[in-house]
Formats: sequence, C-alpha cells, structure tokens
Amino acid sequence: MILDQAESPDFEQQIQSEAPTESKAHTYLHIVLMSPEAGSFPGNQHEINSLLLDYWNVSLDSVALLASPLVSSYHSRCVDIKGHPCLEICYNVTESLSYVASNNDPLDSSASFSSRGPTDMVLHHQYEPIYFRHDISTGHTLYIMLNAKGDLRTLVHGIGKGLQGSFAQCESIMFHVLSTRSTELDNLVKLLLWIETQLHQGSIFEITDSDRFSKYVQMLHKMSRSLITLEHNNQRDTSNIDHLLHDHSRLGRLARRHRSEAKIDPVCHDRVRDDLLALRDFCDDRHRRILNLHQRTNNFITLLYNLITGHDSTVNLQIATQSARIARDARKDSMSMKIIAAVTLIYLPATFVCSLFGTNLVAFDTSSEGGEPSFVVSSLWWLYLAFAVPLTMLTMFGFWLWRRFRETPKQGQEKSPVD
Repeated sequence: MILDQAESPDFEQQIQSEAPTESKAHTYLHIVLMSPEAGSFPGNQHEINSLLLDYWNVSLDSVALLASPLVSSYHSRCVDIKGHPCLEICYNVTESLSYVASNNDPLDSSASFSSRGPTDMVLHHQYEPIYFRHDISTGHTLYIMLNAKGDLRTLVHGIGKGLQGSFAQCESIMFHVLSTRSTELDNLVKLLLWIETQLHQGSIFEITDSDRFSKYVQMLHKMSRSLITLEHNNQRDTSNIDHLLHDHSRLGRLARRHRSEAKIDPVCHDRVRDDLLALRDFCDDRHRRILNLHQRTNNFITLLYNLITGHDSTVNLQIATQSARIARDARKDSMSMKIIAAVTLIYLPATFVCSLFGTNLVAFDTSSEGGEPSFVVSSLWWLYLAFAVPLTMLTMFGFWLWRRFRETPKQGQEKSPVD
C-alpha cells in the first residue's frame, strides 16, 4: 500500500484508515511518501506528526533530524512497540550539496570572511531521508520517505506494490541511486576518451593558443572535482550498504530468536542479502573505476602543464634567437661606425689645414714681381682664436651639462628600491 501525499488530497484520512492493526495483518507493506511541495512542511507538519504518532507509533521528530545539515548518518536500533519486537532504521539514501555565490571574486582581498566562513556564499544541503521499520511478530514493514524526489517517487510507484521481503525496497532504492551515479561516471569516461583521442591524433601537440590550453585544463579540473564528489558519494553508498547488510543479519537473528512469532520468508531474506552483496561488489568496482579515472585525469593535467611549459620555452627560445640576431646586426653597425670614425680621424688634420688656409687670416702672396711667393699672416689672426676657443669650451660645457642632467634621474631610480 502506497500513501503519496502529493497525489492524495485526503492524505490525513488515509493515515488514519490505513494504520496497521491486528485486523489488517494481511497488509505487510506500507510506503508513505511525504512531499514538502504539498504543503506539509511546515504548515501541516504538526498534524502529520501527531497522526503518525497516534496511529502508526512513529515519531517523525527524530526522523526529520536527518533532513538537516547537522546529521546525515545511518541509525538503527531494535525497539519494542506494543509488545512487538521491531527493527528501526533511519538513513539518507542520497545527499547533494550546492552553493550560490555572489559576484565577488573569492581571490579578492575585499571578500567578506568571518569565523563561520565566507559570508558571500550560501550552501544548500538536500537530503532524501528514509525511515524503515519491520515488525518481527506481524511481518509488517513500513517505509516513510520524507523528501522523495521525482525519480525516486516514480520508482516507488512503479515497483512498490510488487516487492517482497522486508529489505526489498531498500535494495531497489540503492540500485536506483547507483544506476543514476553510474550515468554520471559514464559521461566522465566519454569526456576522458575524447581527450585521449585528441592526444593520439596529435591535435593537442599542435595547439599554440594559450586560451585553448586553458580550456583543456579547466575541463580536466572540473572532471577531477566531479570524480572527487563521486568518490565521496560512493563511499557513502558503500557505508549504507554495509550497514544494511549488518541490519539484515540482525533481522535474521531477531527472527530466529522469536521463531514462534516471526513472519519472514527465508528465501526472500536470502535473496535480498545476495542482492545487497552484489550492490556492495558494484560499489567496489566503481571505486576502482573512479580511482583509475582520477589518475588518468591527473596525468592529463600534468601533460597539459608540461605542454604549456614547452610552448612557453619555444616562444622564449624564438625571442632569444631574435635578440641574438639583433645583437649581431647592432655589432655590425658598431663596426661600421668605428671604421667611419677612424677614417674621419685620418682626414681630420688635413681638413683642419684646409679650413685654416681657406680663411683670410693666412694666405700666399704671389703679387711680387720676379720673386717667389711669400707666406702672409694677417695681423688679425688672433680673431680666429678668440672665436674658436670660447666656442669649443662652450660646446664641451653644454655637453657636460647634458650628460649630468641625463644621469641624475637614473641615479634616483637606482637608489629608490634601497630606500
């Protein structure tokens, strides 16, 4: 019998009418699907809790604690309800974690932090807690799902009525959860195979764009983060299956202890144990796959970083080659200037003599008749020295001032880091 709050307008009346009693001992399985969207949280929560406590002897106060971020573990105990030995189990079949961040950059020094962590991020914990109770004497089994999502709700409606065995529903739910996570793992395998294909074809080695490298690295880091999350969920699933196997054995011991009252089908009981063991082996196999994918992903990240380093080294080598070529050209220009300067120094005395004799201060007198030409120096020869010497000194002084004012800012820049 399935009681779904989302599909039952008279959900409270069904809780009262379908409560397990001695006269309804033939109804061995009840599944109660709670729905927060239906309005019971928090509006009718108190009324629902009271009805379940009065008619079903179930206190949802402790069960609802599993839906909080404070507690998300596995709990089980043996209790006595109205003289009937019962096994109670509370655990979260799945959990998801998401966050909503503001537009602030977490690396920005102005981000607000406190002792409770970053105040600009809000974490959302979503759990799917399940309450299980099996009555050894009557054989009645009760499941209450406080936050059944769409896929899980569809699964329960599809196979809930045809299940046999007290742990059959737990087994089916765990199988559904593992199948869902296997799809995510298969998608990561496809991405990794695509990257390996790019590597084998050599297209990754032909990448010269740094942005392209960055996209590959970002995708691999996202895959690594997803694998870490899958590994965490796989460890949680493995822990839940181990606890279910332990409680399954405990249920068998309780049945043997109350053999005269117990209503457990040994065949179904053994089949459920075998199925749980198969799910345990499946988790072990998935653990090995996750470790393998994680190692391959890290290897590809290392390879891409090495390719980026090699690409940068190639660029630096090209820059160094161009710098060496420029240095050789500059050296050739320097040798040319030295040759020009040497030639100028060779012809400088002759040039000075020509310019000196080209003035009116020094000349050859060829006007005398029958005589040889004579060398004539003007009485104003000192004018040459009067202009040439001061102008030379003024030029050298101006050059000295220019060098001094040019070197002063450089000295200030060299001293500023020391100060």
